Amino acid sequence: MNQETDRIAVGTRFKISKLGAVRCPNLAGKIGTVVGLGHRNTGITVLFDGDKRPTCLHRDYISSTSEQHLSRSVLAG
Repeated sequence: MNQETDRIAVGTRFKISKLGAVRCPNLAGKIGTVVGLGHRNTGITVLFDGDKRPTCLHRDYISSTSEQHLSRSVLAG
């Protein structure tokens, strides 16, 4: 696990990471909200925007959108 996925909490907005897009091409470009965390495993339950039912994904398949906005603003400034 990397530092970014360690900070993911319920309610965090996310998008599919590069690894997630490679492993699950049908999810590439999707965004959503974390709705549940697995404490004993690496699964995270997410709800994609527009979906009615949650999906369970490996935590390495998502990346926080708020972290990316911060990174871009620091690099731009």
